[in-house]
Amino acid sequence: MKKAQSVGLIGAGSLTDSPLTRFWWLSERLGPVKSASYRVASRIANMLQAGRPVKDYAEFESCDLILVCVPEETVPQVVSEMVSAGISWRGKAVVLCSTSLDSGELHQLSALGASVGSISPIPGFDDERYLVEGDPLAIRQSKSLVEYRERRAVAIERPLKPFFLAALTCTGTLLFALLQVASESLHRARIPPSLSATLLERQLTRTLRSFLKGGRRAYPAAHDLPRQLQALSTANPELSRYLEQSCYLASHLMEKRQAV
Repeated sequence: MKKAQSVGLIGAGSLTDSPLTRFWWLSERLGPVKSASYRVASRIANMLQAGRPVKDYAEFESCDLILVCVPEETVPQVVSEMVSAGISWRGKAVVLCSTSLDSGELHQLSALGASVGSISPIPGFDDERYLVEGDPLAIRQSKSLVEYRERRAVAIERPLKPFFLAALTCTGTLLFALLQVASESLHRARIPPSLSATLLERQLTRTLRSFLKGGRRAYPAAHDLPRQLQALSTANPELSRYLEQSCYLASHLMEKRQAV
C-alpha cells in the first residue's frame, strides 16, 4: 500500500522559479495543494507535477509538514485563514518559503501548537545551500525536504534570521553603494574602464583576505580623507557626503569595537 503523503502546500503567485521546483523529494511527498482558487491550485499542482488541488484547509489535517509559499504581502491573510480553519496544528510543522520573512510571521499558528519555521536559499551558492530557521521540528522537516546530494541546509534558531539578513545587507546593499562611489571616483580620475574593473576586483579581494586573516585588527584607516572629500564635493556633492558619513561611522564603529 502506498504511503500517505505528508506534505501540504499553500501557494500563490508565480512559483516557476521557486526552490520548490528543485526539491527532489517533494514530488513523492506532496499531497494537498491549496491556493486562492481551485483553478490556481490545479495550475500549481500541474506545474510541480505533484500533489492534488484542494478547496478546503481540512485536507491538511493529515499533513506533517505544510509549506506556505505566497507573496510576502499576503502572508498575514493566509495565516489568518489557517488559524480559522479549525484543524489541529499541534505536532505539525508549518514552514514559510521566503527570502526575507521568518517564522515570526507564523506566531499565531505557533500559539496553537504548530512548530514553525522558514526556508530560504543562501545567495551565491547555486542552489547548494539553504537557510532553515525555526523550531526544532520545523528544522528537521525542512532539512529532510531540502537536503539531497550536494544540497545542504544551514540551521539557525528562532529568531536569528534578521542577523543573517543584516549580513546580506552589508555585503549587498551597502557594499554596492560604496562600489558606486569607488567607480565614480575612478572615472573622475580618468582610469580606463577595463583597468577600473580590475582594480575594484583586486581591491575587494585584498580587503576580504585582510579581514578574514586579521579581523578588525586589519582595519585600514582612511588616509588624507579631507582632500578626497574636497575633490569629490566639487565633482559630486552627494557622493562626497556619503563617503564622509560612511567613513565617520566606520571609524566610530571600529574604535568602539577595539575599546571593548
